[in-house]
Amino acid sequence: MPVTPHVPPHVPPHGPPHVLRLADVRQTSSFRLIATLGLVFVAAIMALQALTYTLTQRELLARSDAVLKSEMARFGAVPGDRLVAALNDAGRQSASGFNYFALENAQGALVAGNLHWHGAALPDHPLELAAGVAAPVPLRVLVHGLPGGQRIIVARDIGQIAEIRQRLLWLSLAVGLGVLVSAAALAVVLSLGPLRRVQMFRASAKRIAGGELAHRMPVSARHDELDLVATTINAMVEEIERLMEQVKGATDAIAHDLRAPLARLRMKLAAQGGAPDVLGELDAVLTRFDALLRIAELEAAGRRAGFAPIDPMVLLTTTAELYEPLAEERGIEITLSGGYGHTIIGDEALLVEALGNLIDNAIKFGPEGGIVHLALMREDRDLVLAIADNGPGIAKSEREAVLRRFYRGAASRQAPGSGLGLNLVAAIVHLHGFGLELGDATPGLLVRIRAGSPPI
Repeated sequence: MPVTPHVPPHVPPHGPPHVLRLADVRQTSSFRLIATLGLVFVAAIMALQALTYTLTQRELLARSDAVLKSEMARFGAVPGDRLVAALNDAGRQSASGFNYFALENAQGALVAGNLHWHGAALPDHPLELAAGVAAPVPLRVLVHGLPGGQRIIVARDIGQIAEIRQRLLWLSLAVGLGVLVSAAALAVVLSLGPLRRVQMFRASAKRIAGGELAHRMPVSARHDELDLVATTINAMVEEIERLMEQVKGATDAIAHDLRAPLARLRMKLAAQGGAPDVLGELDAVLTRFDALLRIAELEAAGRRAGFAPIDPMVLLTTTAELYEPLAEERGIEITLSGGYGHTIIGDEALLVEALGNLIDNAIKFGPEGGIVHLALMREDRDLVLAIADNGPGIAKSEREAVLRRFYRGAASRQAPGSGLGLNLVAAIVHLHGFGLELGDATPGLLVRIRAGSPPI
């Protein structure tokens, strides 16, 4: 069959399988709890360090101020005619440069001493000067005014205090940063275990949602809260499996028990020249029973032995050729796009049956003179087989329901059929481990079979 160029309908690509990311770790309760406790611990340490810093600095400065006041009181008791000599002697005796003294006149000029500073200060209130302002080292300065505008200045080197203060500050920052990094690392490490188990739960939930009702959530020997949740879910899934088996068993038993009598009845009616409309109704009932038994066979998972490598483009081409005569009767064009040379693992007969059901629906519900497009495309690591038509489509609210047995959408209830075609397609796709997606072809229905790397 000739291949007609056609642009396939746009379908949003699916991302790669979910992997463990840092964003997932940050959202766990363990990470948030440990991070919060870490922040509280850091805040407590910083508060303690700030208190230690403040009290230590206050104590050291208080001692320096006491020394300055003692020196100032000593110089205040010296008679005025001996003050200059006393200050000069004190400056010479401070050979280590630890203490500084000065006497300034009313104009601010240095009269005696070894301190050259002319800054303003409140009398009898200690003042701190940074290194380089009056000396190479930081100073604690005390000024006392004398009659006539003179003033005595006594200063003391507080370099050791400044160094201790700086070390306390850096220690506080280092401890806070260390605690933050440790808390973050601990939060990540302690969150990975529960998060991995949640990922296992998600994988198990996807398998159960995909129809593997015999699968169960993993339960560890720790008997923690996650095991409690897993045990509860397992009990729920077990009950759902039991109820579904009862319903499916009853349906399959009815189909199996009634098919043979109905087949014999049809043969008798046909031999006796029965009415065509009665024979047609019996044929429709037998077709429904055949479909039910076929679905039951597939859901029993007994056909994986026939799996083999297949070129999906060959599947599309073969199925399109089978349904081309039916499409021509309604003036519908079947087009193809994609390339050969790809490989999937599956049962060719089953996949042709599934694709045939989809193409048959597209022809049945599509408008006369319409188009059915078959496409093979690659998205990430997956091969996608897409069938799109320009018919009425299926409402978004019904796309899950139409995959169930006997459900018929609003657009198809007046057309002949049993409501089992899409359910049969879903059973075949599930048997292969593929994904089935119903979307909007704008207009029409877009069906995508996502073939990744199914288990063999």
